[in-house]
Amino acid sequence: MKILKQGDSRVTKIINRKSLEEGAKYKVSQFVYPFSEDGRHLLYSTFTKETIQLTDTEWKAFQKIKAAPVSYDYIAENGLEQLARSRYIVEADYDEIGQYKSVVFILKTMARTDPGYSSYIVWPTSGCNARCIYCFEEGFRSRTMTTETADRVIEFIKDTKQNGKIKIKWFGGEPLLGHKLISYMCRKLKENDIDFESTMITNCSLVTEELAKEISELWNMKRIQVSLDGDKADYEKRKRYYAPDKHNYETVIRGIRFLAAQGLKINLRCNVDGNNIDGLAAFVDQLKADIGNIENINLYLSPLFGVDKCRPSDELFAKMSALTEYCRSIGLSKSSHNTDTEFKVNYCMADSMDKSIGIGPDGEFNNCDSLLEKNVWGNIFDGVTDQKRLEELKSPADIDEKCRSCCFLPKCTPFYRQRCPLNLKECFEFNSMKTESYLRTLLKGVNTETDDDDEEV
Repeated sequence: MKILKQGDSRVTKIINRKSLEEGAKYKVSQFVYPFSEDGRHLLYSTFTKETIQLTDTEWKAFQKIKAAPVSYDYIAENGLEQLARSRYIVEADYDEIGQYKSVVFILKTMARTDPGYSSYIVWPTSGCNARCIYCFEEGFRSRTMTTETADRVIEFIKDTKQNGKIKIKWFGGEPLLGHKLISYMCRKLKENDIDFESTMITNCSLVTEELAKEISELWNMKRIQVSLDGDKADYEKRKRYYAPDKHNYETVIRGIRFLAAQGLKINLRCNVDGNNIDGLAAFVDQLKADIGNIENINLYLSPLFGVDKCRPSDELFAKMSALTEYCRSIGLSKSSHNTDTEFKVNYCMADSMDKSIGIGPDGEFNNCDSLLEKNVWGNIFDGVTDQKRLEELKSPADIDEKCRSCCFLPKCTPFYRQRCPLNLKECFEFNSMKTESYLRTLLKGVNTETDDDDEEV
């Protein structure tokens, strides 16, 4: 056996064993994802993030352990001690959930830093120039931040930020409807000597060459996410722009080119369901022709649910996997997006409220960029106005019973099914697709690491 990808050393140092219990029975860890293709056999640990390759003989021996617990002698006779020391195989009475919780606690304790926020999500507006058919903000009030509120946001950031550089994500609605206000706030941040970098989620329809330069230079932009859901006809049918003569597929492609010319990293998120998947191969060919071979552009696929009563299926995930491989082969997908290579202690702003906070158009505080008007407990003018709600949101959530036996538990938030508004009923199938895509790239020797962490609609 050999290690194809090293795991997270923080986790392996905590859980790996130097010696084994010779009198114990051993079983396969619940956090192991076995994968075999074209005569090559891999074990991926969703806990340590390590990937190991087995020989044919080792793979056959491993299959017997999957079927039923075995003795230490069986492990020793088949040369599988390393699998047991690295926790691919564990004692039959081993409490894996307890170990998982212990690692989370230890790493959270180790990760404690200076007090204050390191990340802010700011809504300059909740208004939008499109009416996407899958928008989770449908029915939200259209509000735009005032200059007075923006000034108070800057003061709030100055008073509450951590030492060092902070991150600001500009969100909406469509944040570029408030681009003048964002520029105003970025100037104020710099006037106050606040070291920051920006990310943004935008439909890109409002980007001009001049604005792209301002975004790069004044906004300290690191990364931008843009949704593209198919060719011109499909895209515009799904986006439903209010002024399609001004904002459309062509203006979006042009905006992407302007941003890419500034050297900005751009993630193109393609929202996929049963209605558009079959036309996406032709779309990515056209997209490749439209944007050229631009190294700082990366396309990835994300499943939609509930659109025209469509739900993800095994067939959809299989087609997504094949399309992802094709996108990688033509240079549109540079990485296996959102495949973790290290153990995440916090997964989103709602899971890290001591370090992240959202500020809405009226200065209201929230803990989730998908629940702008729901999880509010205060504002920048009055501070905390609902202490009970704040404590409820900050309280740790129990692991959902449906998730306790899932091999992908370490890749998910502990409150995924209980509190997350974007939870996907088919999360196991989706994670399987992503994991197998990641493992195939390892077998091909392709670099799969990415620093991209945004995956919103």
